[in-house]
Amino acid sequence: MNENDFRAALRDTMTLSPPPPMDSATAVGAGRRSVRRRNSVVGVGAAAVLVAATALAVNPGIWLSSENVPAAPVAAVPSVLASPAAAGDKTEPAWPTDGDGRPQTDATSRSGPRYEKGKALLAGLLAVVPDGWTAPTGNVGEDDDAIPLQYHQAAVDDIKKDIWTYSANAAVAKDGRTGQLAVEVHTANSGLPQDPCKLAKSLWGLGGNCTVVTVGGLKVGTATPGRGDGGPEQWAAYRHPDGVAVFVMQQRTATNGSGNPPALKDLPLPVAGLAALAVDERFHVTDN
Repeated sequence: MNENDFRAALRDTMTLSPPPPMDSATAVGAGRRSVRRRNSVVGVGAAAVLVAATALAVNPGIWLSSENVPAAPVAAVPSVLASPAAAGDKTEPAWPTDGDGRPQTDATSRSGPRYEKGKALLAGLLAVVPDGWTAPTGNVGEDDDAIPLQYHQAAVDDIKKDIWTYSANAAVAKDGRTGQLAVEVHTANSGLPQDPCKLAKSLWGLGGNCTVVTVGGLKVGTATPGRGDGGPEQWAAYRHPDGVAVFVMQQRTATNGSGNPPALKDLPLPVAGLAALAVDERFHVTDN
């Protein structure tokens, strides 16, 4: 099982209220089943995520909300976690209504306006693939471990506050080598910091080293990770005046799983290009 499975397991098992106790094997199985339809390819350290997933599974009274992720990010825990109700409430989650008029089955929207926004985010990402590059499709790996080379998602972070995260990733290839571009957008009410470097360092609790780049008078935080746990090698972060926060990421490998095609020798975009994408209006996803 790769780190993407663990992130998927976390996202699937986190609910509006703590679920009945689940052993770690069940959580891992949930991740395997869901990874085929959902993928967070630009990942974080699998070992730390496994610890978090196991803790949540065996002790459902422990939970994380989107409120505490931006202010004090938990290392290696993904940013998309649905916020549960008060501890001790054993009721079933009241997931948002999906496009088919029925409640979602988990944090992910699979039809309707939210789903379409995630789809449009991927289209926007593909539109900025550099000239001379291709965007391959298909999967890396097979069966339960298959990871799509292109993916998009709309997931609720906090049900009561209607906080959402939209994400998309696309493999990019040139000269027989493949890397990845990805984007993650948090809705205006997410509470993420305005300061460019605080915002950049809040991504998945990665921290890292940050430099502020100016794009058309706008301040963008650009960062590299402080540790080599896999995942994005460089990213840019910008919070719009309305509160929408955008992260654009890149790395030299197609996915964080095994069986990848040969990795890029260099990152796809220069720092200035990455920062420019963070302020690009095509990634400014709003609820209007």
